[in-house]
Amino acid sequence: MKKTILLISGILLIALVLLTCASQKDSYSADAVILDEAIGSAANHFIQQMPSAARVALVSFDTLSGILSDYILEEMWTRFEDSKKFVMVDRRNLERIEAEIKHQYGANRVDDNAMVSISRQIGAQYLVYGQMVPLGNEYRITVYAIDVEKAVSSQRAFNVRPDNRLSSLIKVSAEEEVQRSVKEMARNVSKKTTIAVGRISYGDTQTVTNLSAWLKNNIITGAQKQHDKFQVATESESSNLAVSSRGLTVEPTGSSSGTDSAIQAVVTGSYSPLDTGVQVTLQLISTSANRVVLSSSSFLISASEMERRHLSLLPVQNNTSVNKADFEARQKAVAPYSGSNNKWNFTVTPDVLDGIYYDGDYMTMRIFSARDCYFRIIHVDVNGNTQVIYPVSNNDNNFIRAGETRRIPDNTRFRMHSPFGEEMILVSAYDRQFTQSQVTGVLSEDLIARGLTVISDNRTAMTPSATARYCYTILPR
Repeated sequence: MKKTILLISGILLIALVLLTCASQKDSYSADAVILDEAIGSAANHFIQQMPSAARVALVSFDTLSGILSDYILEEMWTRFEDSKKFVMVDRRNLERIEAEIKHQYGANRVDDNAMVSISRQIGAQYLVYGQMVPLGNEYRITVYAIDVEKAVSSQRAFNVRPDNRLSSLIKVSAEEEVQRSVKEMARNVSKKTTIAVGRISYGDTQTVTNLSAWLKNNIITGAQKQHDKFQVATESESSNLAVSSRGLTVEPTGSSSGTDSAIQAVVTGSYSPLDTGVQVTLQLISTSANRVVLSSSSFLISASEMERRHLSLLPVQNNTSVNKADFEARQKAVAPYSGSNNKWNFTVTPDVLDGIYYDGDYMTMRIFSARDCYFRIIHVDVNGNTQVIYPVSNNDNNFIRAGETRRIPDNTRFRMHSPFGEEMILVSAYDRQFTQSQVTGVLSEDLIARGLTVISDNRTAMTPSATARYCYTILPR
């Protein structure tokens, strides 16, 4: 009797599995195809439509992963090239142009008019690109082709049902995505290049988190594997470059014609939230005077991967990530220190290129001013508490001459320790000496507004002629 029941149960289970599979299969669109079929159909359509001997350029697709984007581009390129019908635009030149696209426009796809302009720069008559996005339990791939002379575009779109190949291209680890980006950087340098990893921050802010540190470590690991193309700079070399930089756009200081570092390129980047995770964009930028973008790539780190690795998109306060509203309020409060209305060139730069310190590290900063002025430095700690840290005594000389770069602190040391998280340095410059006063309290717009005004020696209220700031993060070792 038990054997009969088990047999019936087994038959029912198999039937249920078959019904489930059939149900899933039926849930796909009637016209859904697998990825390779979609790529082949789109390529064949445009190959037939475009005139012989046309100069054709292909750029990367916007997809859920960089590896998937690379796969689609390679497959499309192979089909166009194998047709023997077109003149394919040099890929190295194309990658440089695409890097510039991403540098100027970020993660947003450029509109058709901009694409036409870019295509003309590289001498292409047709530009092929596309995107692939989720659509229920399927995906939608759209391939565009722009006729540069006529400034018109056409498209082909397909519903794609998942198969083993597509799943393997989408479900890649964050480490694999970083490795792919580093390999792409390596392809875009013609000789062995010494590189450093700079600030990889949240959006267009200077905020760095443990995600920044995780990305840096994986970039370094990937670069070390590309030993024929990359030499990773030492921390000392990176520090030398940091103090001769304006933030992370590498520029010479006012008193120097350039950096004395052997570093030839810097990896910088940013990340921003998406519904499905975090979008990361990395760039390899030359340290030469023209600061050419040598390579640029983007990829997604899924929300589940972020959670599994305990990575934080926003800074941490008291071991907990701050919410977005509090973060935006904090950014708004320190906006007066953005330097956007400076009357002359005035900057403050930390001694680390990536904006990350670890427990026990010491911090120094460099202040540069194009004019004679008096300055004041305010420190904002992890909890938002503010205090003036320079000048605080008669031993502190807060005067800086035009064209001079001052190293601060000059008679003490700033040591990093817990609590861990994001802190800020805010610096303001004044035409005349002022009465030393403390700015204390929890960071707020009102506190910052009141703290900007100082009293000169003749009791005249003064507002700063220039401001500067930087964020940094303290992490446990």
